[in-house]
Amino acid sequence: MCRVGMWGGAVGKKKEERGEKRGEDFDMGASGGRAQIFVDFGKGILKINPEIKIIGTVWSPPAWMKVNKSITDKKSGSIRAGSYGSINNRVDPKYYRHFCKWMVEYVKMHEKIGVPFYAVSVGNEVQFTQSFESCVWDGKDYVTIIIMLREMLDAQGCREVKIFGPETMTSHLYQGGTGSYVKAIKDNAKALEALDVFATHGYEDGVKAEMSATSSGKFRDLIEGAGKPFWITEGGTGGHDWPEPIRGGIGNALHNALVAGDCSAFVPWQITENKKSTHCIMLMSTYTPKTYTAMHYSRFIRPGARRIEAEPGFGSVQVGAFLHEKNGDVTIVAINPNEQAQRLNLTLRNLKGLTLLKVYRTSASESMQEVGEAGVSDNKAAFDMTPLSIVTFSGKISR
Repeated sequence: MCRVGMWGGAVGKKKEERGEKRGEDFDMGASGGRAQIFVDFGKGILKINPEIKIIGTVWSPPAWMKVNKSITDKKSGSIRAGSYGSINNRVDPKYYRHFCKWMVEYVKMHEKIGVPFYAVSVGNEVQFTQSFESCVWDGKDYVTIIIMLREMLDAQGCREVKIFGPETMTSHLYQGGTGSYVKAIKDNAKALEALDVFATHGYEDGVKAEMSATSSGKFRDLIEGAGKPFWITEGGTGGHDWPEPIRGGIGNALHNALVAGDCSAFVPWQITENKKSTHCIMLMSTYTPKTYTAMHYSRFIRPGARRIEAEPGFGSVQVGAFLHEKNGDVTIVAINPNEQAQRLNLTLRNLKGLTLLKVYRTSASESMQEVGEAGVSDNKAAFDMTPLSIVTFSGKISR
């Protein structure tokens, strides 16, 4: 899954206001050329893997739709779900339908040029106004706009495009903020029907990562009973140098999201950058220990897999297990963040015919290296985990 931004203006305020703008005339240049960059990137990544799903998030609609007549704010700030306060970096209610039409035309443009959206979000971090492209929505208006967008997508032949959100920050779960957005959606039957996926970001303040098991678990609890998947669509993922990727970095973030949160999609802020940062998974031309750690999940836990119980998930060794029911592949990922070796004893239940596990390891001296096999006898297997390592066990059950 790859997430891109949606921002700027279509063109022609007069035509836009009359709702006459046609998708084939959509002007990507109005967003400063960045829309074209995302389109080119989407085309490139789809050539590598046609199964990639592209999702899009609005950072700001065109300035003329907004109360402050700008795609940015003068300074950073935040709102509560129940009130905008003095912040006017928001869509003018008289332009709500124009906003939805603008989003639909963005979707149509992407479809026409061969980079279709799998899902879209009406706002990036909807509680926060920024000096860069941004737009706030309170809980009441967020509910209104996703209902309106769903109706317009369906009417315009885009029924298959999903809506995800509210893309608030995880730390606000236990400060009352994000929970209010979830409650507003769950309390409105039409909004709950309109929203296909609950999504949040893994930050404490927009930059500092908050990817703990507590955060993921609390969001899972908030959306319980809604019958919707949970995605993390942005988040800081820690450093690149060993052993940080398994000591509070990407390995722990993925484990916490998948095991504590039952998350079904995890999208980092950046795939790649020119230099090491908490935002990217790799460098432009180089894999790092952070990259290899992420591979322990991304190479083996493929679309369609479901998490199966693994206890204890949060012991001295962190363990998660996943089953691909379609082809019978079993994946177990274990992290040893300790400076001492750990004996991992596996008891495998209800995994018929599993006799062998291939073992892949990343450590201070290994980079996603196949290091042998662990035999399964009487539904049991054992493996000695070296200090400061992450290991993936891969096997197949009988069909």
